[in-house]
Amino acid sequence: MSYSLLSRKQTVARKEHQCIWCCCPVLTGSHYVRENSTYDGHFQNFAWHEACRKDADQYFDESGAEEFTSGNDMPFHALYQLEVGAHAHRAALAAAKDKP
Repeated sequence: MSYSLLSRKQTVARKEHQCIWCCCPVLTGSHYVRENSTYDGHFQNFAWHEACRKDADQYFDESGAEEFTSGNDMPFHALYQLEVGAHAHRAALAAAKDKP
């Protein structure tokens, strides 16, 4: 198995993405990590919540594993739920503002 990190950068989501670690949405406007890499010759382009990327780094450091399965528990899930609620509230306010 060969892994090569090509780039990793923190950015702001212009559209919704799915986190490769926890499979929950990365919401529009939130900060996330974009990672491009190759694994066994296959190109990978992943989005990660910042907390999920840190959790994955810890998982790899502690376990020595080279692979993972998506659908892991999201660290700080309660904070994510607050972000989702705030995002929905902002969307509802914007929709109400657009109505005549």
